[in-house]
Amino acid sequence: MLRFTMPEESSSFREKADHVHSQLEEFLHMEALHELLGILETDIDTISQRYNRRLKGNGAVVETQELKGMKSLDEKKEILYPLFRELGFIDINKPISDKNRHILVLGGSLNACIERTECALNRVDDTTRLVDGLACYRPVSLAEKRAADVFSCETEFGAMAESFERVFSLDGSGYTENYKGDRNLNRISCVRIYEGADKCTFRIFAAPSSEPDVRRADTGDSFSFVLDSDAKKEPADHFLFITNNRYCNRQFLQLYYRMLQNRYPGTLDVIGCFPDDRVTSVEQYDPLQYLQDLIGIIDWTYRLLKATGR
Repeated sequence: MLRFTMPEESSSFREKADHVHSQLEEFLHMEALHELLGILETDIDTISQRYNRRLKGNGAVVETQELKGMKSLDEKKEILYPLFRELGFIDINKPISDKNRHILVLGGSLNACIERTECALNRVDDTTRLVDGLACYRPVSLAEKRAADVFSCETEFGAMAESFERVFSLDGSGYTENYKGDRNLNRISCVRIYEGADKCTFRIFAAPSSEPDVRRADTGDSFSFVLDSDAKKEPADHFLFITNNRYCNRQFLQLYYRMLQNRYPGTLDVIGCFPDDRVTSVEQYDPLQYLQDLIGIIDWTYRLLKATGR
C-alpha cells in the first residue's frame, strides 16, 4: 500500500528529502496506478483534463461537497475500489511513532471536524504538549448543517472550536484570541488559545489564504500559519496530522511541500480518523471524489520533483 513517510531517525533534511522523493518515483510506476488509469482509458498526462471537477474556468476551486458523481464511474466502483485501497485511500489510520508531542487536526465539514477531533483524543499520550485545530472562516453550507445539526456555528473555525470544547471538555469562554478581520473571508486570521490546560495546550487556528482572491486557505497555508506564529515550536518537532483516510497521501505531499519551501525542521506523519472497523466500504465511496485526490497526488508529485530538479 502506498503511504508517504519521513524517516524519524534521520536529522538531515537532505536525507529526509531523498527518502520522500524515492517514494514519489515509486508511486509514478506503481502497478495499481497504471491499472486504474487503464480501466479509465486515460493516463497520467490526461487524467486531470478528463476527471478534474474542482477547478472552475476562472481558477477558483469548487468545494468537494458540491461535486456530483458520474454514472460512468459508478459502474466501475467495484473494480476500482481495491486499486484505490492499494494507493492508500482507505487504510492509513495508525501513527508511525508511538509518541505524539504535537497533534494537528485538519478542518473540513462539520462532521469531519468532530470525527477528526475524536480521533485526536485517542492519540493524546503522556508526551503530548500541543493539540491544534486548523481551519479557516469558510461559511458552513446548509447541507452540512442538515447533516450535523448538533452544531450552532456558522464557520469552519467555529465548528473546530465547538469540536475541541466538546471532545476535550474545554471552557468555551476561557480562552485568549488574536483575531485579524477582513471583508474578504479568505484573508481573516485568528489564533485561539484555551486557558487552564495542565500539561497540554489546545489551540484553534484560522489561517489566511495565500491566494485570497481565488480560494480559501488550504492545508499548506494552515501549516505555514501555525509554524510562523508559533513561539512554542521546537527544531526537531514531530507533527502528527489527522484527516480523513482518503486524504492522507495528498495532504502529506502538500505539507511536505511547505516544509521543503521554507526549510522547516521536523518530521511529518498524516493519518486518517477512521479505524479499521469503520473504513469506507465499496458501497460508500464515490470514485469521482477519490479521483480528485488522485489527481492532486499526481500534481504534487510532479511539483515536488520539479522543485528539487528531478
